[in-house]
Amino acid sequence: MASKPNTRSTKSTSETTETKRSSKGTSVNRVILVGRLVATPELRTTASGIHVTTVRIATNDREQAEFHDVVLWRQLADFATKYMTKGRLAYIEARQQSRTWEAADGSKRRTVEVVADTFKALSPKQAVETAA
Repeated sequence: MASKPNTRSTKSTSETTETKRSSKGTSVNRVILVGRLVATPELRTTASGIHVTTVRIATNDREQAEFHDVVLWRQLADFATKYMTKGRLAYIEARQQSRTWEAADGSKRRTVEVVADTFKALSPKQAVETAA
């Protein structure tokens, strides 16, 4: 008697799982900025006691400057408010994040922010003070 052709899949469970994972693709959410602070940062504290500040960074690799709102949490916020002033050069590694909220007039608002993982001063404090 002739044997029947094998019509079952020969892929193992691990091969099927691997195929499913790779079909989703990969994504990267990384932002790297080198720019100058537009204003001296001000420390805020959340209701739960966590320190936070938002700094605006100006970058100008093109003809016109771009401005980026960068959110710094905890020790990064403490460092920025203690040592950084308007005009200082900073290096930031971060991720981009959007959030929505309801304004006082009841309208829905949306913003895109850069949430920092790394924040470093690139210019010495004295260099900015003498240049001003």
